[in-house]
Amino acid sequence: SLLVRFELEPSGAGTLLRMVESGFDGRGLDDAQVVAEYEDHESGWDHFLGRLPAYAASVGALS
Repeated sequence: SLLVRFELEPSGAGTLLRMVESGFDGRGLDDAQVVAEYEDHESGWDHFLGRLPAYAASVGALS
């Protein structure tokens, strides 16, 4: 199964968010399936994580 880990770390006056997704290997998929799934998740995370700063600002998390 896949595991998504979010790590928060103080950084100056703010916070660094590190996101790590693991578990793509070892699920019985062939190499092409693993690559396709990884690329699909990568584009999905780019979309959603790219929206995070605006959302955080809208709820006052960056103030």
